[in-house]
Amino acid sequence: MIDTGMHKRDYAKDVYGPLQGRTLRNVLIKKLIEGYGYSDKLEIAKRLVDDLLDTVDRFSPSVDKVKPGQMVWIARSDTDKQGYGKKSADTEAKRVILSLVTEEDTDTLAKEGKIKQIKDKRMIRLIKEGKQQGVVLSLADLSVIMLLAIATLSKRTRNYQKETGKLLPTAGNVLDIGRGITHKRETVELYAKGYNAMEISRKIDHELKNVETYIEDMERVKIVASKDKQTISRLTRLSISLVDEYMEIIRTYYPECVHLNRKEENIDGVDD
Repeated sequence: MIDTGMHKRDYAKDVYGPLQGRTLRNVLIKKLIEGYGYSDKLEIAKRLVDDLLDTVDRFSPSVDKVKPGQMVWIARSDTDKQGYGKKSADTEAKRVILSLVTEEDTDTLAKEGKIKQIKDKRMIRLIKEGKQQGVVLSLADLSVIMLLAIATLSKRTRNYQKETGKLLPTAGNVLDIGRGITHKRETVELYAKGYNAMEISRKIDHELKNVETYIEDMERVKIVASKDKQTISRLTRLSISLVDEYMEIIRTYYPECVHLNRKEENIDGVDD
């Protein structure tokens, strides 16, 4: 007696089975096996291809998710901190969708024709949209996207922050990179006056975890403040630019630490 179910399964496998091999996944696996010496490493080839496809999927959204006027951009993760010797290529990147042109932009142009006003709004919108999706845009990112000079963008972000009293979540402000950081000095000044991290966070409208990081980093730099900045950078795992900034702050608000540390080093170095 013929097993009808088995016959149907065999028929389906013969007819539709070849289609299974026409996927991008299988093509890439075959490529690794035939062209890159993975013939005896099939499971590794499969895992490698799955990982690659997952990465491609994360960086390449489907077209229906991108609306007219929007663009796809790859930017630095807002959780990827700067560290000693860390290069841009080593940072964690994420894909985001940014609104380059909105209906509000076109309406403003049609009614008022004021391009500068739109550029300012666009700059703020791009920065905030990026942060909402877990990335931070640098002034270099904005310069490429908006075709404006970094000096121009720097001036505009400073003006916005001065007028509103709020810091924009740019890469420099969130990840402590760049020379345009102002919140760190505010934090340390308030800390030196006796405010705690929670109070400082409320006063400067900044995330508590970042305020705590500024204070902790400053305390670490204070301990080795008498050493040269390269040594301090290695010991604290902070970038040279950050060490420079913290040292400037420490000299202003905690000058006794620099002199005290140097005095102790001199005493330790005296021969018995």
